[in-house]
Amino acid sequence: MIKHLKVVETQAQKAKIYLEDCNALNDSFLPIKEDGFVLWPLNFEVEGEIIEREGLSSNRTSRDYRLKLPSNLREIAPRAFDICGSMAIIKLNADIIEYSDIISKSLLDSNPNIDRVALDRGVKGEFRIRELLMIQGESNFITIHKENGLKIKLDVSKVYFSPRLAMERKRIVDVAVEGEDVLDAFAGVSPFSVGLARKGCKLTSVDSNPEAEKWSHENFALNGIKQSEYRFINSKIEDIIPDLGIYDRIIMNNPTNPIPYLEGLSSLLKSNGFIHLYKIVEKDEEFKVENHLSSDFKCVSQRVVHPYSPQSSMMAFDITRAVSNVRNTNQ
Repeated sequence: MIKHLKVVETQAQKAKIYLEDCNALNDSFLPIKEDGFVLWPLNFEVEGEIIEREGLSSNRTSRDYRLKLPSNLREIAPRAFDICGSMAIIKLNADIIEYSDIISKSLLDSNPNIDRVALDRGVKGEFRIRELLMIQGESNFITIHKENGLKIKLDVSKVYFSPRLAMERKRIVDVAVEGEDVLDAFAGVSPFSVGLARKGCKLTSVDSNPEAEKWSHENFALNGIKQSEYRFINSKIEDIIPDLGIYDRIIMNNPTNPIPYLEGLSSLLKSNGFIHLYKIVEKDEEFKVENHLSSDFKCVSQRVVHPYSPQSSMMAFDITRAVSNVRNTNQ
C-alpha cells in the first residue's frame, strides 16, 4: 500500500507543484482519480488528508535517489529529505552516517535542481537553528527558496526555516482578509508575513534572532513589499506584549514550546479574531488546547500538518475569540 495525498481536482495542480518542490511526490507511481479527487502518491507524509491505496506503477524514470544506491543501503537510507532552494537537507542515523558520501552523491544525481547536500544534525539553541554540515557541493548555506509565488532568501545555518509548511502558509493567506492587522509572533525570515503582506494585510513581525530581522527585510523587498507596509521588531515576544496593539490574526509558529506564550498573546486578539497555533504533539499524548484557554476563546479547528518524528506530529490549532472582552489599548 502506498500513502497518497487526497485533494479536490481543482487544487490538484497546485498540490503537485508543492509536492514536487518538497520532494514528496513519488514519481514511481501515477496519480489516482476518485470521485472528484486526485490522489498523489507520496515519498513521505505531508500536511493534508492522507489515505492508502495500491499504487499505480509508472514507467517514468524515478527521482528516488535510493534506486542508485547499493542494494544493502536502499532499505536503510531515509526516503525523506528537505529541499530548500537548490539545497537538499538530510538527516542520517548513526548507523548509516559512514555512507553519507555515497548517499549525498545519489541525491545530486537523482535531482537535477539540487546543487548541494547538507547533513542535518538537529535543531539547537535559543533560535532553533539547524546544525548543518555541507557534505556535497559548495559550502554556502545561502539559498533562495520559491513557494506560492514568493521568493524566500536565507542562510539556513543561521535562521530556522521549514519548507514543509508551504501549504500551511498558503492556507493562512487564503483565509486572511485584506486590511487585517496581523501579528507574526515568531516570524523567522517572515515567510508567513511576506505572503500576508502581499495580500494587503498590515504586518507586525517579531523575532529575537538578529539574523531573522536581516533576512526578513530582504524578503519583504524581494517580494515587492515596501518598508512602510510592515513593521519588524527584533525582540523576544514576551518582552514587548505590553507595547503591542490588538490584532485580527496572530500566528504562533513556535511548535516546540508555544503554550507559555498563549495567555499573553491571546490578550492581543480582537473579537472574532483568530490565533493560528502550531505545536508538536506526541502520538500517545492527549493534548487539548482548550485546557490552556480562558472561556473567551474556542478552538474551532485542529489538524495534523505533517509528521515530525516517528512518535509525533506537528499540529495546527485555529482559535477564535468570540466575545468583546478585549484588552484596552491606546494603540
